[in-house]
Amino acid sequence: MNQAKIYDVAGAAGVSLATVSRVLNHPEKVKEATREKVLKIIKDKGYKPNANARGLASRRSTTVAVVIPELSRASVAEMIQGIDDAAKKFGYTIRLFINRDPKMEEDLWGEVIASSVDGILFMNDEMTKDIYRQIEYTPVPVVFVNTLSQKDTIGSVCVDYEDCAYKITKEMIDRGNKDIVFIGTEHIYTLNEMKQRGYSRAMREAGLEPKIIHSSGDISVNEVFFNKMLDESVPDVALVVRDSIAISLMNVAVKKGIKVPDQLQVIGFQNTRYALLSNPKLTCAEIPVYEMGNKAMSYLTELMKDEEARHHKADKILLAYDIAWRESTK
Repeated sequence: MNQAKIYDVAGAAGVSLATVSRVLNHPEKVKEATREKVLKIIKDKGYKPNANARGLASRRSTTVAVVIPELSRASVAEMIQGIDDAAKKFGYTIRLFINRDPKMEEDLWGEVIASSVDGILFMNDEMTKDIYRQIEYTPVPVVFVNTLSQKDTIGSVCVDYEDCAYKITKEMIDRGNKDIVFIGTEHIYTLNEMKQRGYSRAMREAGLEPKIIHSSGDISVNEVFFNKMLDESVPDVALVVRDSIAISLMNVAVKKGIKVPDQLQVIGFQNTRYALLSNPKLTCAEIPVYEMGNKAMSYLTELMKDEEARHHKADKILLAYDIAWRESTK
């Protein structure tokens, strides 16, 4: 049987993690009924508080948790570099938590909280109601990175991906292209939904029907998928949510004898190092991922130092983006 965690106790009692910590450290500050309820659950679950849990309400660890979906993505690695540089400047260290399995997210969140960090930078592709619920019980400030918060109480640092996709699509339409396809992923990701909305709006404004295709993030699966797609039809332009998928499409097209950009133009959205290594070089939305991480850490530092700031309306910081026009477009 897995050992009970402080998160389990808080959830069963319907209280915050800080309340559980106060019961353990300063019981006189907790109402008797609440205190007895929490203590009973602690006993029933066999919870054994450790140094981290006991320090949750009072001890400063000068550590920030960075929760990421996976480490292999080039954009994530660059963002972490921006976070780390800002953290060192402000005297914090960072601790990485990798959220590989959404089904285990609640367990991971409990581990993050129990580690007694001062704040949390949260990167995630899928923002569910459960995530927002978990954050409500979090006693330290949380800032979303590269995701736009849907709640006024949670801050975020992001780019307006909807506006970005709209402008790219409109520009390609103005250049005389009509058959523009949007290639997303099978999983429903918040950022990709923003891009899709911008693309669809630009297409409809021009009297064109949006064409949306969902592909796998797996390159080997994508190769088969794109072969079939290009056998059926070659669009004027493909707007692709991830650079790796965009380059996979280009590689398949070139192998089939389809000329890029003369017959097929391809646009990515991340401007990772792969965009410059591809042949032809990939046109991309230029997202300031390093600055995003750096700014998010700076903003989180403000919240960690100013208790009052946490109770005000949270900032939704939108960074400027650019478009790097390269060889994959005319």
